Amino acid sequence: MTRPIVVGVDGSPQSLQAVDWAVEEARLRRLPLRIVHVALRWEYSAEAPPEPGLEASRPESAALHVLELAQDRAADRAPDIETSTALGIGHVPTTLLEEASDALLLVVAARGTGAFSGIMLGSVSRQVAEHAATPVVVVPHHPDPEPRPAEVVVGVDGSEACMDAIGFAMEEAALRGVGLRAIHVWDHTAYPPAMRPASYSELSVEQEGARVLSESLAPWKSKYPTVPVVEQVIQGRTPTEALAGATVRAALLVVGARGHGGFPGLRLGSVSHAVLQQAQGPVVIVRPRP
Repeated sequence: MTRPIVVGVDGSPQSLQAVDWAVEEARLRRLPLRIVHVALRWEYSAEAPPEPGLEASRPESAALHVLELAQDRAADRAPDIETSTALGIGHVPTTLLEEASDALLLVVAARGTGAFSGIMLGSVSRQVAEHAATPVVVVPHHPDPEPRPAEVVVGVDGSEACMDAIGFAMEEAALRGVGLRAIHVWDHTAYPPAMRPASYSELSVEQEGARVLSESLAPWKSKYPTVPVVEQVIQGRTPTEALAGATVRAALLVVGARGHGGFPGLRLGSVSHAVLQQAQGPVVIVRPRP
């Protein structure tokens, strides 16, 4: 069965930018696109007179209009992509996850209105990214979006959990025909520089970071030999600062849903959630496969 790219919309300009991203991803992967709008149950239980010339009540007609606008936008950008729509009714995160249960990728806007209002800091994005079995892409809003630089960035901490993130990032780089930048962040977070142990060696840290990157990337380099890879060890910054900073120049940032070492507690609680708050470009949260 072909797995679609699913994108959540709410009618806002922000969510239409998420549609643009999802359309491009569907085109690259040659997959169908499913556009989902979720309405709250109370909107449909409330009595509302029908609009002139329409049999549907106002809330339902408005919801269908949201889907129509998004579908028209997708058709304008990629008329050759198979596109469908789905209207969900109920608890937004739960319904969105149900609609995306068979998806290869779930795309949401960083911020929106209505059901997706405050998605970056609110419950929807956190719950979706926390519980989705599929990778989740959060697309930030830019009033005048410019073409993103040609580079995919991935955070690497040497854990088993980050391996799926590396694989996803490599695949994205190969699909886009661009290079991959793998970042490992390490620092004595418990001590300021003046209080570090006498045995602290920046050279040793650099070498250990290089080893982590080399060993983590090796199997994926063999699978994607045509993707140029830059391995970067960053010291003296927090993982959040380093990764969020990378979104300024990256076409896409990929991080794992869990991790250790350079990315402690990477479960939408500390690093990954903080990166979503500060990101200036699209971020993919990849959950390890069972």
